[in-house]
Amino acid sequence: MTQTGIAKDEIRNLIATMLMVSPAEITDSTSLASLNTSLGSAKVRLGLKRLGLALPLGAKPATFAGLVSLLSGEAAPVAARVAASTSSYTAAAPAVAAGTSGTLQVGLDVEDVASLPIAADYWEHDFYKGSFAKSEIAYAVLQAEPRTHFAGFWCAKEALRKCDAGFRDVSPAATAVAHEANGQPYLTLHSASGAERLPHVVSISHTETVATAVVVTGYAAPAAVVEAIAPQIEAAIQPAARKSRGLAKLFGI
Repeated sequence: MTQTGIAKDEIRNLIATMLMVSPAEITDSTSLASLNTSLGSAKVRLGLKRLGLALPLGAKPATFAGLVSLLSGEAAPVAARVAASTSSYTAAAPAVAAGTSGTLQVGLDVEDVASLPIAADYWEHDFYKGSFAKSEIAYAVLQAEPRTHFAGFWCAKEALRKCDAGFRDVSPAATAVAHEANGQPYLTLHSASGAERLPHVVSISHTETVATAVVVTGYAAPAAVVEAIAPQIEAAIQPAARKSRGLAKLFGI
């Protein structure tokens, strides 16, 4: 059976819930632009997964009709797509020796904390179960404002994908933020063989309303790292966030 042996009404109800409108307001021309962010796309994919459906990797339909069209053809089973998206990542050999200047790759992501769904139980909520490792959920639920920390974790996952194309198709839940004893964050990759610490450097910061993360890979002196990514941070973070977080605090230096 093709994916649109699917009930179009179920998809309509799903999108209506995400756009916070009545299903009757969803037409073929309804714009999905507000859902074509990293968080919005994750919510859509997880919602479709509950219906037994899956979008092609990287697809971001502009309208409801476009979404239905993408789901209307023959497609691989969801389980196969999930397996493909959690494939192992193989780190490339460093281009230069440690301690010397070399190619610097930087990823940056900024998210509004309010864009994450409110949940009565983060352990059972589909978005959090499908997007975060159990260790991340365990960490966040112990904090006074869990969504603030989830937003920071999400930013780190997205910044990693922007920094390193090798992670573009890796499931968000397969990458996780962990912490040193002193609180310093680092990134891990989870697979059937266990958790592997990644060589990428991550820094996460947030206010009550905005979270941001920077991921860096490559060899460069700390001063060069800050100099290289400072313009991106200044351009991306909202003025309110910039006032409360200077670059020194952002990078923990």
